[in-house]
Amino acid sequence: MTSNDEIHAYLGSLETVYHRELSSYPDGKVLTLPLVYLPDIVLFPGDDLPLRMLSDSVSFRSFRDLLSSGEALLAVLPPHQTGPQLGVTVRVERFSVEDDGVRMAGGARQRFRLRQRLREESDAELFLWGEVEILAEDRAQSIPFDDLCWRSRVEGQSNEKNKTRNLRRIRGRQFPAYWGYATYALYDARVLVQKIQSMLLSNIHGEWFHKPRTERSSGQNDDDERDEKASLVHYLAVPSDIQDPNLFAFWVARNLPLDTTQRLDLLRMNSTVRLLRREIELLEQTQEDIFCFLCGSFLANTRDIFSMTACGAAGGTYVNPGGHVFQVLTLRDVDRANVVVDMNRSTEDTWFAGYVWSITHCNSCYQHLGWRFDRVDFTRLPATFFGFRRAALTRSRSPR
Repeated sequence: MTSNDEIHAYLGSLETVYHRELSSYPDGKVLTLPLVYLPDIVLFPGDDLPLRMLSDSVSFRSFRDLLSSGEALLAVLPPHQTGPQLGVTVRVERFSVEDDGVRMAGGARQRFRLRQRLREESDAELFLWGEVEILAEDRAQSIPFDDLCWRSRVEGQSNEKNKTRNLRRIRGRQFPAYWGYATYALYDARVLVQKIQSMLLSNIHGEWFHKPRTERSSGQNDDDERDEKASLVHYLAVPSDIQDPNLFAFWVARNLPLDTTQRLDLLRMNSTVRLLRREIELLEQTQEDIFCFLCGSFLANTRDIFSMTACGAAGGTYVNPGGHVFQVLTLRDVDRANVVVDMNRSTEDTWFAGYVWSITHCNSCYQHLGWRFDRVDFTRLPATFFGFRRAALTRSRSPR
């Protein structure tokens, strides 16, 4: 099992950044921040982001100045967007500056809209700077008429009928536009969270968000209800009525098996209720087949999606030694006939401790799909799994 602190252990020893501020700003706040464009990467608040900046593109003085500002905020966004340019702020949490470049890890904080890019003062600048506006976040609330409109809490008592008549009279005076529980449930964040939890724990979604098992834990009694609940990630183990709907909605968005365009559509939504309802639609439409984005070849089944981290993410965001950032979906198995695995294997900079990696390609169009990971530490489970780039996958069979 990989804990949150160990997810990016491949970056080596990193120094902690001590922030003087929370790096959280009110809605509509305009900031001047360094811009980081990452192709095919769509982050949501709560995501983690590793970065490597090589020495030929790094001004160490500029980076030190950024960290000493007390904020250490980056504005991260995908390039080539149509319409408003959206992204998220990322607070640098840990870093290391060495001769070969800068290594850092941070956490996504708030959505923003890029107002304008600013002119570079000199070619030696580490970052391109921009003026960004913090986007408003809808603070979703539960519908506040449980006792009057939803259900009685004293079923079976002798005066139930009288209470029902009285409540109907009260409701008729105070809520003349009342349409019934089913209608209000469409706009109640708590109900929507509960529905998504149920969907994620059923059918093909059931194994997506269980914490990984080791050899030792696999021999324990999996039928024990307490162990089963403990194996679930926080967002599925905690009841919906005490969840933060905003955090929950972003967690679902960053874990669904979606392509870059679909993820951007979710990032653009400024209502938590709308976001939750759209996620329900996407879950209802989830097809079991996963295809190559370029040629449409069948690659895998959504039943094979699983988590390799203790935080229960169905994949994650990683960076290679060349500084290229990838969002990865982890799969127990793939269609071996349509996936070519390179014969060369390496443990260097492996993203998963105890595993060696091999590059994989599509057998039809030879697009780089991702990697296969084989264990060298026999306490690890599974023995083999695949990490495919989200940008290389689609749920549509139509070739691009």
